[in-house]
Amino acid sequence: MAESVSPMTGKTCLVTGATSGIGRATALKLARAGARVVIVGRSAERCGAVVESIRRETGGAEVEYIAADLGSQAEVRRLAAEFVGRHSRLDVLINNAGALFALRRESKDGIELTLALNHLAPFLLTNLLLETLQKSAPSRIVNVSSDAHQDVKAFDFDDPLARHRRPQYGQSELMSLGMCLTMPWAHPAVVQYAQTKLANLLFTYELARRLDGTGVTANAVHPGFVSSNFGAGNGSLGFFMRLWSRVFGISAAAGAKSVLELACSPGVRANGQYYSHGKVVSSSPASNDQAAAERLWTLSEELTSIRGELRPE
Repeated sequence: MAESVSPMTGKTCLVTGATSGIGRATALKLARAGARVVIVGRSAERCGAVVESIRRETGGAEVEYIAADLGSQAEVRRLAAEFVGRHSRLDVLINNAGALFALRRESKDGIELTLALNHLAPFLLTNLLLETLQKSAPSRIVNVSSDAHQDVKAFDFDDPLARHRRPQYGQSELMSLGMCLTMPWAHPAVVQYAQTKLANLLFTYELARRLDGTGVTANAVHPGFVSSNFGAGNGSLGFFMRLWSRVFGISAAAGAKSVLELACSPGVRANGQYYSHGKVVSSSPASNDQAAAERLWTLSEELTSIRGELRPE
């Protein structure tokens, strides 16, 4: 994909996780293309700083922010309500925010935090904004997933909150360090992250089926292994993740290219596809299990107390 993106003048885009990394790079490119960009981040101070820096870099692009902690369902609902209160249209929703936690944590809603942030937040936010997206059709939903989804054979419906999984997803930094040094691929945090990235794809494919014929498309993207501060604050696991990304990772701007192509390119008319390195690729067999996708949708409705109105034909 070329460095420039298709003109987006008159389009409104919402980008979560946009205060650093891929999210910020994506927001900057969208602003340069003429879009009205709403960025989402946890810290109002950081959001404000990013908005001002993007305005400076673009010569005064139309950029604003809504600060929200996406690990909280109340905050996700407030975010959606505030966006709808400000804007009558939404042309592109980019669900980019994500995290990994070396030690098991729970959200304010009592849900394992990786699942809450990486899957349930985009599930809930997307459902809350569907009416606006449909009124703005043709519009696009882009879910940032990862090839890490291939590291698990199926979504764990028996223990989605990772309370009883082995090795135990516990509170010990010593255990975390030991896993990093011996079996990093089996680290409970890495496994739970892979579970949520699989959930992203199951959600995207089911959403695409439910949106068929509405003018709203839903696709997922693997942006690549990006060199960033992802994993910061996660002790030894975070240290090794940042080290590996600096050695093997690509830049945030390079990682944003596939996201931007799905968001902007007039040549992309796909629905329910998985993109990597600028092209459609096949995701794992587990991610293409329609029965699992429907089951996950029902579970997600229960965990977020929302009942989606779209149903497959």
